[in-house]
Amino acid sequence: MNHDALVAVARAVFEAAGGTPIDPDYVLPTDIPLELSGEAVRARLCVFTDNRGAEMAMRPDLTLPVAQREAARLEAGPSAKTYTYAARAFRLPAAPDDPFEFTQVGLERFGYAADPAADAELFALVHRAVEACGVSPKAIVTGDLAIFPAFIDALDLPPVTSDLLKRAFRQEGGVRAVLDAASRPLDTDVLAALDAPDAQVALGAVLTARDVPLVGARSLAEIIGGLRARRAAIEAGGLPDAARAALLALREVDCPLSDAPATLSALAKTYGLTSADAALGAFASRVEKIFGLVPGARRTAEFRAGFGRRFTYYDGFVFEVLADGLASTQPVAAGGRYDGLIAGLSGARVSATGIGGVVRPDRMVRVRRTGA
Repeated sequence: MNHDALVAVARAVFEAAGGTPIDPDYVLPTDIPLELSGEAVRARLCVFTDNRGAEMAMRPDLTLPVAQREAARLEAGPSAKTYTYAARAFRLPAAPDDPFEFTQVGLERFGYAADPAADAELFALVHRAVEACGVSPKAIVTGDLAIFPAFIDALDLPPVTSDLLKRAFRQEGGVRAVLDAASRPLDTDVLAALDAPDAQVALGAVLTARDVPLVGARSLAEIIGGLRARRAAIEAGGLPDAARAALLALREVDCPLSDAPATLSALAKTYGLTSADAALGAFASRVEKIFGLVPGARRTAEFRAGFGRRFTYYDGFVFEVLADGLASTQPVAAGGRYDGLIAGLSGARVSATGIGGVVRPDRMVRVRRTGA
C-alpha cells in the first residue's frame, strides 16, 4: 500500500468507531502550545508573524486545534463528542529523515467517562489501525502521568514542594535536578536577582558575570519561576530523605507492562503511600483491560514511570507504538489522555475529559518498504 492507501485504511478504522470528520484551523496563536507545554516546545514549532505583528504557528499536531474548536463549541452547552480526521500537521523534524509536513490520521473524544475501560478502548483502536496498515508493533511504550502526582500527594509534602516536583516531572531530567538541589541553598547573587525590580535583567547580569550562556529552550522568565519555586521549597523545609528515596525508586521503574501494577503497588507499600491506592487501582484495571482487548500487548508493551509526551497537555495514560526500522523517537502511532486540555484552552470557562490517538502513515510506508 502507498501513503494514500494507508491513510484510507487507518481512517476507515477510526470512522468505524464513530465521530464527525474535522479539518480544523491550520494556524493558531503561538501562545497556545507555549502556555500548555512551555518554551521547550518552541524548537519544534513552525512560527511566523502575521500582518498585525502577532506570533502565530502552523498546527504542530491535530489535537490542539481540534480541542480549541471543541472548547468554543462547549461554551454553548456541554455534550460528548467524537471527531476523526486525516489532516496535515507541521513540525520541525525530530529526526533528520522525518518530513517537515506530514499527515496524522486520528480520533479525539471529549466529554465521555474517563475510566480504565475508555483508556483501553482507545489504545485497542489505535493498535487495530496500525495492524490494519500491515505493520506489526515492535514495542509499545506506555506511561501514566497521574502516577507521579499521586505519589507526591501521598508523601504529604508542603504545597510549594509538591508543586515544584510536579512541574519538574514535566521536564526531561527535572526530577533528578530538583532532588539534587533540594537541600542546596541558592547563591546570594542569585537570591538578590530574584528580588530585583527587574528580575530578568538582574539574573541575566548574574549569568553574564559568571560567563554562563543561556542555552536550551527555557526562557529567563521560566528559569526565574523555577528558581523562586526552589527557594520556597527550601524555606518550607526541603525534601525529607524518605520522600527522596521514594521518588528516586519510582523514577527508575522501567518494566514490562504486565509487571507494572505489582511493581508500583510494592513501592507504595514500602514507603507507606496508602493514599496512592486509588490511582494504582485504576492503573491496574487499565492494564487488565488492555490485555483483554489486545492480548499481544503482553509481549510488546512496557511501562516507564518517567515516560510522557512532548506536548505536555497530556495528564494521564500515554503510549507510543514503535516499529522495526525506525528510531525510538519516531513512533508509528501514539495517544493519551488530556482531561485538563479543554479547561486550559478556555481559561477554565468550560471543561471536558479528553482522549485521542493518531497514526503516522508516512512512517508506516517506510516500515513496510523495509519489510519490517
